[in-house]
Amino acid sequence: MSWFYREVRWGYFSIRDVEEPLYDVKVTKDGVIVTVDLPGATRENLRISASEDAIMVEATSKVGGREIRYRRLISMPIPIDPERVTAKLSNGILQIVAPPKEAGFRRIKVE
Repeated sequence: MSWFYREVRWGYFSIRDVEEPLYDVKVTKDGVIVTVDLPGATRENLRISASEDAIMVEATSKVGGREIRYRRLISMPIPIDPERVTAKLSNGILQIVAPPKEAGFRRIKVE
């Protein structure tokens, strides 16, 4: 390996300040289950935001003495109810359960 290859390779990784974690999306009868790989992340350094069509995951962690920032916008295959989204972090694996948005009729008052 030449010195040029090492410099370019390590230079690339040092410029990137935000990593996109790996994730998996499954649609079940109960809604959408999202599994995100966040090594070294803790509950205190984790922030999750949800809308009807996407979930944003942001976290910071220390791995090997280096601080890593994670950020990922995950699109949902079906509309979800952001008020009922739950999340659980265990051993660096984040599991998010997003129930589907309930379709229904709402009574409208006529003035």
